[in-house]
Amino acid sequence: MADAAATAGAGSSGTRSGSKQSTNPADNYHLARRRTLQVVVSSLLTEAGFESAEKASVETLTEMLQSYISEIGRSAKSYCEHTARTQPTLSDIVVTLVEMGFNVDTLPAYAKRSQRMVITAPPVTNQPVTPKALTAGQNRPHPPHIPSHFPEFPDPHTYIKTPVSDKAPWGLLTQ
Repeated sequence: MADAAATAGAGSSGTRSGSKQSTNPADNYHLARRRTLQVVVSSLLTEAGFESAEKASVETLTEMLQSYISEIGRSAKSYCEHTARTQPTLSDIVVTLVEMGFNVDTLPAYAKRSQRMVITAPPVTNQPVTPKALTAGQNRPHPPHIPSHFPEFPDPHTYIKTPVSDKAPWGLLTQ
């Protein structure tokens, strides 16, 4: 099992922020993702037979794993966009792994290994509610002929004609 330094490293942000907790949701997301990668690295080290690991080693391996995953995502995205799609498919990822020198034939056996450790998902935190802009009127639902994945109609005051009085107070509309 990884020693206290490696396990404690999973709880730190990886940056030099000290004991301050970030209140920015994006920063909290990145810190949680980083902590999860550190737990993954620690469990892989444990599976490989290491009883302890220095914090700097775990941090370096975490950085390497993060870079590797980012490169897979970037390359799969470029293959996806090359074929005029917006969502990468499994074949994009397979081609990416092959291009990076990974033997994809060994992946099923690795996934079925007996000594693997299962890592539970981190708890989901509720995103802070962003206050909605001031609305005027009631938004209309989509008519049946408009697909539901289209965006909602804007506030009615932006497209419904409002009659102007003949007696405008500023006198510009009189003839």
